[in-house]
Amino acid sequence: MELSAKVKKSFNIGLRILVAFLAFLFIYRQVFQSGDFIYLSQRIAVKFGDFSFRARVLAALLLMPLNWGLEAYKWQLLIGYVEKVKYYDAVRSVLTGISMSLFTPNRVGEFFGRVFTLKLNDPFKGVLLTIAGSISQLMATLLFGMLSLLFFIRTYTAYTELWFSYLYAGIVMFVLLLCVLMVMLFLRAPLLSAGVHSLIRPGWKRIHEYISVLQAVRRSTLLKVLLLSLSRYMIFSTQFYILLTTFDLDIPFPDAFILISMTYFVVTAIPTVALIDLGIRGSVAIYFISMYFPDKSFVATSILYATTLIWIINLAFPALLGLLFINRFTVIRKGS
Repeated sequence: MELSAKVKKSFNIGLRILVAFLAFLFIYRQVFQSGDFIYLSQRIAVKFGDFSFRARVLAALLLMPLNWGLEAYKWQLLIGYVEKVKYYDAVRSVLTGISMSLFTPNRVGEFFGRVFTLKLNDPFKGVLLTIAGSISQLMATLLFGMLSLLFFIRTYTAYTELWFSYLYAGIVMFVLLLCVLMVMLFLRAPLLSAGVHSLIRPGWKRIHEYISVLQAVRRSTLLKVLLLSLSRYMIFSTQFYILLTTFDLDIPFPDAFILISMTYFVVTAIPTVALIDLGIRGSVAIYFISMYFPDKSFVATSILYATTLIWIINLAFPALLGLLFINRFTVIRKGS
């Protein structure tokens, strides 16, 4: 039985209101009801008179639109295989996806938040391409994380025995080989997907259609997407470093980058829900970044402040902007 246009419209409006309410509620609970934010705001008020402090916070803020702007361009490249999207519309869809991601496990709502702003007759094809973009960002985290692990082991382990040198050499070769295989696997995904066709029953037409969507993506496009993901990683890692120095943590960028990469590497491996995500990020960041400093208890608060502020800049602000475009979010279409 086909739903009437009025029922569809009412359902979509109700869902938009629910998304907006949950996003506002989450940001309020995570930020304004957090004791960490209260102390952070007090610290900012004390230091705001310092020009260097204001300049660094401003620099981190200005990198935010560049960060998500690259993500929008990356998504535009991928989603273009099922629907041509203008860059401005891609930005709006990405921001809407951030709003949806806040209150879903491992931010899976971001995929649907983007795709259901489009006019696709089969949104699942768009979801698959969006997941492909997410995998490219995950690869960037894994690549930088594994390479940083090699430097981390040499710097923060005290083993001097000869056997450890051989073990380390084996780890280096394994990590480098794994990185190369990961990149090759990602870039050759369309060719690999052709082989998947043979494993699925010929009568399963819909599944073959979904595989064909991924198979149609050119390797040149996948290479661009991967390079954009690596660029994004460098941008938000630089943001994190800027904010660490903003809160008086004197650490050279190469050392900070290794520890920041280890933080993202470990956080990626931990399944989370939004309500505890910031707490986990802060705990892992304190564990790794404090290793550089002799007095770990002294720097823990500053690391937590930097972690909280980068979350506000890179997720809370864009999520609030995304709510401005929530009216484009439509789950039940006219033809449904």
